[in-house]
Amino acid sequence: MFGMDIRSDTRSSVLRGQDGRPRLSARIALAWLGFFGCVLLIGGTVQAAAARLPGVISHSAAGLGVTASALGLVFVMRRHADRRPWSGVGLTLNRAVVPHLVFGMVVATTLATVAAAVVVQVGLADWAWSAEATKTLAEQRLASTIITIAVSVLLVQGLPEELVFRGYIFRNLGATLPLWAVVAVSSLLFGSMHVFSSGGATTLAERAWYAVAMSGFGLMLAACRTVSGTLWLGIGFHGGFDACNGQFFVVHHGAFIPAWLIILVVLIAGAAGMLAVRQWFVPLDWRAVPGDACSGAVKS
Repeated sequence: MFGMDIRSDTRSSVLRGQDGRPRLSARIALAWLGFFGCVLLIGGTVQAAAARLPGVISHSAAGLGVTASALGLVFVMRRHADRRPWSGVGLTLNRAVVPHLVFGMVVATTLATVAAAVVVQVGLADWAWSAEATKTLAEQRLASTIITIAVSVLLVQGLPEELVFRGYIFRNLGATLPLWAVVAVSSLLFGSMHVFSSGGATTLAERAWYAVAMSGFGLMLAACRTVSGTLWLGIGFHGGFDACNGQFFVVHHGAFIPAWLIILVVLIAGAAGMLAVRQWFVPLDWRAVPGDACSGAVKS
């Protein structure tokens, strides 16, 4: 799938292609594992070093460490492994950045609110502050709590995860796979990462289902990347959804899987709606290989 074409050439090997670069599968594996290094090694080390400082400061320092190391990871991978320009990642700086961020947050807030309302309405949860939000509020003031949440959803999760998964990995998949496969595979890779995070899951089945639901989250984020051509819409959606989802309702015991099933359906519907709007105004050729632009191929 990832270009594992082994030919009888002295320049090629299991891990290296004929062009001298690491094979696509190796580059994606390095990026996938490298992200964990950014979070666990860099972020964890910085937070431990700043543990004696106020919580909001240590958390902010860790967030900056994760984002900075993710930027460094992708820069090194693009320059030395891909041998391609940084521009293909999609982290552009122009006048559209703020509108994309804001629109992504608005869409995320809307979908998170709809999902929460349905979950509560069908009797799977109650409106209430989550245990994590309640603990943070108890330990810090409201302003510090807001800053802590903002740092977490943007610097620890939103920006670095989008940079690695919808920036680097999405771009590299788009060099050889058709657009539909790029969206699908990048979503599954993103979901697989969440096998190692619980999201409130307590059993093996709940952890597995959480990873499936996060693949749906990845699908929505891949839709943001596809329709906008940059990362900022996805960063806004990622941060907004993480900030809202699960903060204002408490799921009943034993209702984790059905609650996340509803959230998954809402995310898939949101992705389908966003792609349908793009398809209506500027059609995409889903069978075409996006190439270096990796933002969708327009039908002629």
